[in-house]
Amino acid sequence: MNLLCPSRVRDERTADGALLWRAPAKINITLHILGQREDGYHELDSVVAKVTLYDELLFRPRQDGEIRLTCSGYDCGGAEDNLVFRAAKLLSKNQAGVNIELTKRIPAGAGLGGGSSDAAATLMALNRFWKLNLTDEHLTDLAASLGSDVPLFLSAPAVRMTGRGEIIEPVKVHPFGAILYLPDLHCPTAKVYSVYDADKNPQSGFAKRLRRDKSAIRPGTAGVPWPDGNPQLNEIPSHWRDKVFNGLESAAMKVCPALVEISSSLADETHLPVHITGSGSAMFIICDDANEAESAIANLPGEMKNHCRVVSLNPW
Repeated sequence: MNLLCPSRVRDERTADGALLWRAPAKINITLHILGQREDGYHELDSVVAKVTLYDELLFRPRQDGEIRLTCSGYDCGGAEDNLVFRAAKLLSKNQAGVNIELTKRIPAGAGLGGGSSDAAATLMALNRFWKLNLTDEHLTDLAASLGSDVPLFLSAPAVRMTGRGEIIEPVKVHPFGAILYLPDLHCPTAKVYSVYDADKNPQSGFAKRLRRDKSAIRPGTAGVPWPDGNPQLNEIPSHWRDKVFNGLESAAMKVCPALVEISSSLADETHLPVHITGSGSAMFIICDDANEAESAIANLPGEMKNHCRVVSLNPW
């Protein structure tokens, strides 16, 4: 099995004229939950990096005005409920139609943002495919209407997202390699947030962490509210990887208790910090480069290796 997920171009034409578009996964280098908003969403402050694990979408014309979505790889759910279909519908007025073939390599319920990335890719691809000439601002507004994580996939390789996730600011992150661990587990985002909220009482560690996170933010700066300061992400990753932080990690481990043992085993075998991305279940280990990542994987038992992918910071 090839564990390496190489960097690739974002889009290209296939030999038969279809438009191929790649949708990258993401990891949360930081994820701080700063309270619940009046609209029911949670206020977030997160540095997110896109990585070189991709879903792929093929777009082919059809003349009857219909949108047809087929899917292979990981399960995509019902076609009309899929974010790809919903994104296409937003742009489809007076268009001839399209066949979309989605190849899922990013598992759902893993905190990797695959569905959101697919939706953003669909907006960008169909803007070109149908020659709509929509502005970046228009696409961003459409992306935000589809989901909080969708706009970040229209932006830079690494961003800081705030608000409910719709406020995006590019940030500089030093190139890195990483091990992605993809367990056969599904962590429902809503359930993880529910457990997080239930654990937030005045005496809990969650509440104390929330107060600390709020006090660590310096208004008017792009500083990230790390638990013990604001390290420079443009430095070599081994200088900051032990400070990666995810406020949902404890809740995710309560929802999926098997993550506790997996995380412990990965840390014991690689001697490197292990972190959950988003609301789980995927985990990652930041390395200085792909060579360090491959060397760390070599120490893992065979069964664990089968769940690993070596990725890097996505270039677009």
